Amino acid sequence: FKIFWIYVLPITFQVFVSLEDLNLESSVVPVGVVWSIAGAILYACYMVFLKHKVPTEDRMDFTMFFGFVGFFNTIILWPGFPLLDVFGWETFQLPNLQHLFYMSVNGLVGTVLSELLWLWGCFLTSSLMATLSLSLTIPLTMFVDIWLKGIKYSLLIYIGAIPMMTSFIAVSLLTHYESWDPLMDGMKYLHRKCWRRNHMYR
Repeated sequence: FKIFWIYVLPITFQVFVSLEDLNLESSVVPVGVVWSIAGAILYACYMVFLKHKVPTEDRMDFTMFFGFVGFFNTIILWPGFPLLDVFGWETFQLPNLQHLFYMSVNGLVGTVLSELLWLWGCFLTSSLMATLSLSLTIPLTMFVDIWLKGIKYSLLIYIGAIPMMTSFIAVSLLTHYESWDPLMDGMKYLHRKCWRRNHMYR
């Protein structure tokens, strides 16, 4: 029953978001969902391989690791921007000073700092907890958009945010109390109640 908390609830949230994305996109195949699935697969491979090769944070040089990440992103991903512009798939233009400042702050806080905290949390807890914490960016971003920008989402998004938050809290408790399965305990409690009631009627 622990699989229910780990897999079923987060997937339920993703299904609700995907259904809403189908309504927003005019194409038959939802491009956003396809790219999200591809990114999730690559991120999962990256996380599992990293945890397998470096089991503890003591065996890893964070400065060198992020240095190589930035180096490979520069030499592999950067040449793709002009190609996207040439083929007309994505318009590429140089940012002004204000946009460059915002991009720099976002890169330092939203990429470097967040990636460092995520990687540290992955070593301190587990890859599962780190992944679930990343999935919380969706409902948290939604709440911030509602609070700051007044954006209104459909009912499916609100319903989908509930299982995502529930799964993170449940997995956190199950990780702390490894021998405790609340769903199984609840079903056993209901079974005992029903069995006693049927036994009394007999």
